[in-house]
Amino acid sequence: MQARAGALDMAVMKPDDSYFSATPLVLASRASTLAMAQAELVRVALAPVASRIEPFTTKGDRIVDRPLVEVGGKGVFIKELERSLLAGQCDAAVHSMKDMESDFADGTMIGAVLPREDRRDALVGTYADLDALPDGAIVGTSSVRRRALLLHHRPDLRITLLRGNINSRIAKLAKGDYDAIILAVAGLKRLNLTIDYTPLDEKIMPPAAAQGALAVQLCDPNMAQGETATRQQAVLDAVSALTCAASMIEVTAERAMLAHLDGSCHTPIAASARFIDDQTLSLDGMVLSHDGGAAFRQTMTGRKNDAEALGVKLATALLDDAGGHDFLA
Repeated sequence: MQARAGALDMAVMKPDDSYFSATPLVLASRASTLAMAQAELVRVALAPVASRIEPFTTKGDRIVDRPLVEVGGKGVFIKELERSLLAGQCDAAVHSMKDMESDFADGTMIGAVLPREDRRDALVGTYADLDALPDGAIVGTSSVRRRALLLHHRPDLRITLLRGNINSRIAKLAKGDYDAIILAVAGLKRLNLTIDYTPLDEKIMPPAAAQGALAVQLCDPNMAQGETATRQQAVLDAVSALTCAASMIEVTAERAMLAHLDGSCHTPIAASARFIDDQTLSLDGMVLSHDGGAAFRQTMTGRKNDAEALGVKLATALLDDAGGHDFLA
């Protein structure tokens, strides 16, 4: 995964932080409470660079009565922010990286991956864990991965569609529409919510690729000229300073596995990379059938400099176990 663009033409000026004093760096964000909180984390981290947040309501935020795959996939949260980026309405876009499909808009790049928050899923409600849920309990989620993993562990559960922002989901739980719901621990922490929840063991609920990671997407300054290139280079210099090298390497391995398998939100896929030591990465990957009845899981290790190759290698092994791409259909 490219974190920085190559060298610009020597004629392009390399600005310093004061470049944004007159015209602050504009961060695009979804308008949801969580997305805005995440964008605020980036804005604060950019200091002393002057920046502001521009909220956008995406199609995925407007349509919440259908599964995400019917609305346009998880990329539906990203595409409108990408359009604003390419149109010059903003300088960078802040994303939950797990919402990003394997491919993103030409002419853009990932400028930074911030230090990763807790990547686990959370069981929200009064039950201590999944095994404590009563037979036939109604559990709310919109994720095909979470649905498949829940059914793999507890085939008796009734998994029901749950979409909307975090507050509306929690309100539906409080209303009694569900016995429990599944949310990301990272989101609960970033919003400082004081509700009953239990982080779920990754042995049972391995996370989505890049869960807990924030990405900052921006235009590649090598694709521009003149003052536009100068500003885009200034944005890149400011944003790239936020990158956590360890988080970048982890998500590179996870997203490489995801891309080789499928890369969309249609297939239940889990991926989680962690450092074993300073140089060695362990990647845990899993692919499931939609009903959770069939599942294949492997863990591999590799050098941190070979993170992308590790992801592809593990994906290839999982495909071999599953009998090929037909399993993903």
